[in-house]
Amino acid sequence: MESKRHQQRVVVDIAVTLTTVLDSQDARIIDLSQHGAQIVDASMPAGAKFQIEYMGQTVYAHCMWSEVDRMGVRFPFDLSDGPLYDRLMMAAPTARLSSSSTPQPGMKASFTAPFSDFSAMPSRRAASPGFGRRNSA
Repeated sequence: MESKRHQQRVVVDIAVTLTTVLDSQDARIIDLSQHGAQIVDASMPAGAKFQIEYMGQTVYAHCMWSEVDRMGVRFPFDLSDGPLYDRLMMAAPTARLSSSSTPQPGMKASFTAPFSDFSAMPSRRAASPGFGRRNSA
């Protein structure tokens, strides 16, 4: 079974505030990509549209699925800058993510090893100096 995701999500732990027209609630993002996230400690009905607030940045989101204490969301606009994007880039275990590196249908994602098993990853050398970031060689 093939995944519909074009990019693997990165494991993170980011405290955010979710805002709807009627309410605001604290939550945490536990995995993140440029296209979406999984959020815990809050839930909204599937189909709900809301905002994610993080360090002055507002990211619009659409709830794709929901359970009692978690939900999966999609971003209508890819993350490409701002504090949430910076956290994604710092947490990314491989090369920088970019919309230009998004695999096309039929192509495999560049990162398929489990996050806990870095020994399965090929060694990579940084193409340019940068604190905490790896570039594909």
